[in-house]
Amino acid sequence: MAAWATGHGARFLDGAIKNVPSAVGKPDTLLYYGGDRSVFDEYETTLRVLGGDTVHLGDESDLAALYEMAVGGTLLPALVGFFQGAAAVQARGLEAATLVRFTVKWLEMINSILPVFAEEIDSGDYTKPMSTVNLFLEGAVYDEQLGEEAGVDVAWHAPFHDLLRRAVEAGHGDHSISALVEVLKKP
Repeated sequence: MAAWATGHGARFLDGAIKNVPSAVGKPDTLLYYGGDRSVFDEYETTLRVLGGDTVHLGDESDLAALYEMAVGGTLLPALVGFFQGAAAVQARGLEAATLVRFTVKWLEMINSILPVFAEEIDSGDYTKPMSTVNLFLEGAVYDEQLGEEAGVDVAWHAPFHDLLRRAVEAGHGDHSISALVEVLKKP
């Protein structure tokens, strides 16, 4: 699209809304843009009406789409994890709502360690782990036990467990869990 637009003499700016449609127009809604910085600068005031947390990522036209997919990769696994927990507590006659407080705390903890993981990944140094790949792999058996005990389908964990096993085989067993990024990269 960018090539077509610029080929026809237009300037190009692409954007992505990192929220649900009903959040558009709110001051804390994140929107990010990639492409012609002069377009962003010229229309920034208008763009902020769509979402107050508005960011220009850079001049490359596909950056908004890249970040949309890169950040969006956390959504479905996180939601399915919550849904699995909901199914498990409901199997015991409890309400899913009882999980919300604890899940939010868990997500806040994850939020607090993401900068550490990003630093490990950017430096390539996985040798000072908070939690190792081996520790996560050892926990795989508990996922399966939960499935059996609660009557919950945990088959969605299989690719994650496979990723952990491949990381161990690649020599990352005693490394930080963030070393999984090295296994995710295709050679």
